[in-house]
Amino acid sequence: MEQKTIAKMTGYKATNADLTCQGYQFKVGEWHEHPGGLKLCPNSEDVQNGLGGFHFCVHPSGVHCYYSNNDSRVFTVEAEEVLEVPIEAGADFKLVARRIRLVEEITPGKCGTNESNTGDRNTGDRNTGNRNTGDQNTGNWNTGDRNTGDQNTGDQNTGDQNTGDQNTGNWNTGDRSCGVFCQQEPKVISFDIQTKLTLEQFLKKYPEAYTLGCKLCESAPIDWMPFKNIPGITKKKLAALHAVYQAKLQKKL
Repeated sequence: MEQKTIAKMTGYKATNADLTCQGYQFKVGEWHEHPGGLKLCPNSEDVQNGLGGFHFCVHPSGVHCYYSNNDSRVFTVEAEEVLEVPIEAGADFKLVARRIRLVEEITPGKCGTNESNTGDRNTGDRNTGNRNTGDQNTGNWNTGDRNTGDQNTGDQNTGDQNTGDQNTGNWNTGDRSCGVFCQQEPKVISFDIQTKLTLEQFLKKYPEAYTLGCKLCESAPIDWMPFKNIPGITKKKLAALHAVYQAKLQKKL
């Protein structure tokens, strides 16, 4: 099926200090073009087959989910022929484009152009909210960092009024909760089976989960064997999950 693309978008991208990303050398102000097919999060086989593109983040705080080095650099970008995919929740949501251009570097500590920002990197592009005292917020009245929700004192929240970190729900003092008024971080549910592991513990014990997440984006059948140790997984569950995932992807294409 022919891929649907968005003609032009703006976003944010981080590089190493030498303007490289995944071994590719960028130059500020110049357009860079991928000659092959577009693929979000390609694996090594995809890359060998010419699939890939230039990745960038939709939200200004998203780049810090992938680049956390002290010497990394962040730029506003223009992107053309962007692969259209279902929009995911979360600050770390990214897209892939055929052409990309680094427009302007965002300098840490630059004064804010929105109202009453006392934190760092709060410009009109990197912080679209108002009265933030934290850094890299897109919501409003945040005192924490990298929030897309409002009135958070914790970090990386997409919900509102959280004092914990990485919550999608509201009014939580714990971390990574999608509920409300929660004080403890919930344990991971994997393939609808409750585990006793936090997200950090789960990903440390089952690092293959990262690979499986990328493979769900691919139309080819997924080999069950490399992932058989993930809690709750069965061949039937994996096939059903993949089918639903692909159906929703195709609906957007």
